[in-house]
Amino acid sequence: MKVRVEVTDEEGVKSSIEKEGDLQIEMLRQLTIRDVIKFLEKELSPLPVRNAYDYEGEDLTIKERLASFLRFDERAPKGWFTSSQTRRIYEAVFEENLRLSTISTYLSGMHSAGILERKGSRAKRQYRLVYIESKEAASAVV
Repeated sequence: MKVRVEVTDEEGVKSSIEKEGDLQIEMLRQLTIRDVIKFLEKELSPLPVRNAYDYEGEDLTIKERLASFLRFDERAPKGWFTSSQTRRIYEAVFEENLRLSTISTYLSGMHSAGILERKGSRAKRQYRLVYIESKEAASAVV
């Protein structure tokens, strides 16, 4: 089976993703859905990804900048990550010092909002992005 999703922006520029394989295999189906959702989030995000980190040109709060960074930036931590790892990478990217408690508070809020999953005790807490299999995303795949 082949899945192709194409997005055309207001200037007529087309972006697409194409996946091919046996979607009867549960793991391949989940990976395909995850990849399509990530593609759509990137292409349809309210903040243009190429300008998402231009915080001098945008009046983004630290929380908004952190959320965009985690979701769209290639330098963001992949898989499970800690508040300390996030802080270290964020500070290197934005050249801005933040308290660890600030990062932890925002990550906890993103977990409450359903953006992040978390595991571990308070002392060893880890987070990762949640890929929601919504009805709209699932219908885009079919």
